[in-house]
Amino acid sequence: MSKQTTPLELLEESYETLKEKRLASKHMNLVASDTAKMQKIEKPILIRCKDYLHYRGAGYAAGDILGEKDPQEKFPDRVVPTFKKLLQIVDDLYAIGKEDMLDIYLDALKAKGIELKITGKQCRVNDVDETWQAVENMSGFQTTICELADEINFGATQVAEDINFTPKTEFKGVLNFYAKKVEEKEIDDKYQDTVTHLTMTETAYTDVYDENLK
Repeated sequence: MSKQTTPLELLEESYETLKEKRLASKHMNLVASDTAKMQKIEKPILIRCKDYLHYRGAGYAAGDILGEKDPQEKFPDRVVPTFKKLLQIVDDLYAIGKEDMLDIYLDALKAKGIELKITGKQCRVNDVDETWQAVENMSGFQTTICELADEINFGATQVAEDINFTPKTEFKGVLNFYAKKVEEKEIDDKYQDTVTHLTMTETAYTDVYDENLK
């Protein structure tokens, strides 16, 4: 039976890995900075192009680059999602007969020297005006949803921290837990999992601070 790894050994090994990762990142950024100066181009462009190359085709079948992504692929092609999203937007707006919504965006692209031609798309709803009215109503509800979310995300979370109830980052989790309790949903497993998680985290921080890792 192999010897069990101690917390100290795990941290030491992981720290070495972290240092190697930081070093590689430092070298990569130095290359980007030097090249940006020599070629008189913005560094972020080089960084983004690095991702376009590094992840090119990753997670998608070679013959179906706009098809379904491999769910096991954590970092797929960075360009594909943009084109898949564009395809979805075009399909959606044509389906409800509101392709004119695209005009402002297509005109903006045209002004940048990119002209897109869309063919073979058809409206699929019976009444365009009635459908659009429903979409406008839904947008109104979304406005309310966003405003209420902001009250929690930027208001209540800050108050929770100000009154020393919870850190801002933890308040929404506590709120959701409270909601489940009020609604009499099963919360025992969630409570135990959360407490265990927090206890483990506190113990780890304490052990590192007290150098109690052996």
